[in-house]
Amino acid sequence: MKFTGYFPIVKKEKITDSVYRFAFHSPDISSEAEPGQFVQIRTSDDYFPLWPRPFSIYDVDTKKGEFSIIFKIFGCGTSRMAKFAEGRKIHIFGPLGNGFDPIKGDRPVVMAGGGVGIPPLYFLAARSIKRGYPAEKITFISGAKTKEDYFDDGCLGDLGLNLIICTDDGSRGIKGTVVDLLENELGEKKTVYACGPSGMLERIDTLLSEKSIEGELSLEALMPCGFGICSGCAIKTMPDDNRGPTDDNRDFHLKRVCVDGPVFKAGEVIWR
Repeated sequence: MKFTGYFPIVKKEKITDSVYRFAFHSPDISSEAEPGQFVQIRTSDDYFPLWPRPFSIYDVDTKKGEFSIIFKIFGCGTSRMAKFAEGRKIHIFGPLGNGFDPIKGDRPVVMAGGGVGIPPLYFLAARSIKRGYPAEKITFISGAKTKEDYFDDGCLGDLGLNLIICTDDGSRGIKGTVVDLLENELGEKKTVYACGPSGMLERIDTLLSEKSIEGELSLEALMPCGFGICSGCAIKTMPDDNRGPTDDNRDFHLKRVCVDGPVFKAGEVIWR
């Protein structure tokens, strides 16, 4: 179920000079949200920016009726958001999209989050551990370009999982990329969950295909509407094997990241 309205910022936290965490009060959204889903947030009360912005849900507190996001200042919309004070009500629509499949059994998993891709994976890890999945079976590779771009407020380290932190320039954690470190952690009996920039996800998808490893990838995209009307976030995907009589003969299908995703199976997306 989706909800829309003006919801107050109940907590604002500055993580770095360009990264912030906001918590909002909305019992409806917090009770319905699943890992991998997102919300659409209007960053102004006028017509600039015109379109809302999509933000992955980072965490929920159903007892308090709150959910939170972590975002980085990229442009005029997020610059405006960073100046909002606690108590301000913002127009939000969500939860939206299809999230990750729940982690079942005791098969080890690897989560690979780059930059803005860390929040939905944190939600998946925290929810899975809360529901009984062993924390020690989760390896979480968390990376960014620099320490100023790092998207964690410290909560990852509290989950008890195997945390690996990296930055491209070595300013925090190990020097290297998320993909570099993921190659060392891959195993045929593991499942991979990843979220981050398209270039990173494409490389991870290639790795999983080469090693025949199962995984799910959460894509980032501009989503003007967020619920499938505008098709501004359409991507090419592999066609289904069981095509119907109304299907054409193209070697791809178009899917919308906002409603068919943002989570897709490894091997499903056509990157080029």
